[in-house]
Amino acid sequence: MRGALVAAAALAFAPVAHAADWSGTFRLPAAAEPVRIAVELSGSHAVVALGAGHADRTTVPARLRGGRLRFALGGVAFDGALRGAAIAGRVSQGALRGSFRLARGRDVRTLALGLYRSASGEAVAVVEPGEGFPTWLVELPSGNIHGLNASLTTVGTRAGNRTGDGTLLVGAAGLKWTRNGASARYSRVALRQREVRLGNIAATLTLPPGSGPFPAVAMVHGSGPHGREEFQVFAAYCALLGIAVLADDKRGIGQSAGRYPGEAATPGTVDVLARDAQAEARYLASLPQVDRTRVGLLGDSQAGWIMALAAAREPAVRWSVALAGPTIDVGRTDTWGGLAGKGESTPVAPLDQLVERVRAEEATGFDPRPFLAGLAIPMFWVFGDSDRNVPTPLCIEALQQLGVGHDYSWVVLRTTHTLLELPSGFNADIPQSPAFAAGLYGSIEDWLHRHGLTAD
Repeated sequence: MRGALVAAAALAFAPVAHAADWSGTFRLPAAAEPVRIAVELSGSHAVVALGAGHADRTTVPARLRGGRLRFALGGVAFDGALRGAAIAGRVSQGALRGSFRLARGRDVRTLALGLYRSASGEAVAVVEPGEGFPTWLVELPSGNIHGLNASLTTVGTRAGNRTGDGTLLVGAAGLKWTRNGASARYSRVALRQREVRLGNIAATLTLPPGSGPFPAVAMVHGSGPHGREEFQVFAAYCALLGIAVLADDKRGIGQSAGRYPGEAATPGTVDVLARDAQAEARYLASLPQVDRTRVGLLGDSQAGWIMALAAAREPAVRWSVALAGPTIDVGRTDTWGGLAGKGESTPVAPLDQLVERVRAEEATGFDPRPFLAGLAIPMFWVFGDSDRNVPTPLCIEALQQLGVGHDYSWVVLRTTHTLLELPSGFNADIPQSPAFAAGLYGSIEDWLHRHGLTAD
């Protein structure tokens, strides 16, 4: 009996050979950027996984019959025909129409994306950070980062390397990480995910295991043309804590429609992105699986301004967590970034001297302080002691000057604006980073737990 159980466990973590492995991309709507898709056909079902930030590996009814393939995943329907060595056809979501194309071949990276947990409660997330980095294996809550090779069989010691910390075996039910002569097994966490549309905005809804109702969070982007893949690690960690997550493509980016408002935090840009965040909070509050009294926002950098405005205008927002998010005006924040180098160049003077220079300037541009002064929800900020984009000392002063009557708290970690361990302070050295900042995930979890925002 024991031998049979051992054999069954081994099979669960072994790669599965499929006679019909397909991979490719889809576009939805037709003019959108392509998203990866991997399909394993087996009998009357298929294992389907979408690209980074979208729905992870899921088993759905499907069959390739009479030269035609039909299946649906997370609210998106695929209907294609076999043409030579490819399957191509239409993809739809409600009234939206797009296209997809698959060729024979196994996409091991897309199939492996997701959250995994060991029997002892330790967790790892397999994510695609993009921007030239390898696939990452991120330990949670420590935040240790390990690059993986292209076949996901060797594990690196840092964000940019692919070897040096053992080997990995990814299977249908989980993964096995062997290092220093010992193996740790992790089972895939059974998340429920759905692709959703909120007006112009395309997003992925992730529900943690259990019946709920869950606390929930809408992710809010920093500056730049970012898609939902930006939030892969934070979304995985929130799901691990029992929090439902809505992660979107910024308007005009990825599968979202509308006009991209640009990178600069003009009052108009902050306004339109705050309205998108408000709509997402209202959507979460409307779901039967969500506790409407525990809906919040979590975002980074520029999101600090966006979330302050959104929370001030939207009653559905009950809490907020800002990661390196400014609490002073745009003008002085931009001045700080120009002087401090934004991690791209050497600061023009020691940071403590720059604080005095920026403090003396007049506030200009969008200013979150009036909105923060009027809020009555709990809010938490994570700042870096060497942030060269946002002036941490001035942001803390702004919070202190708000006085009593607010449930506002913050932590200052040894990190830069990247929230990574980056002793040099320069973004060019990110490939050498071994981890997210020490205490990052633990401090967020502690705050969420104290405020009743993790799973009951």
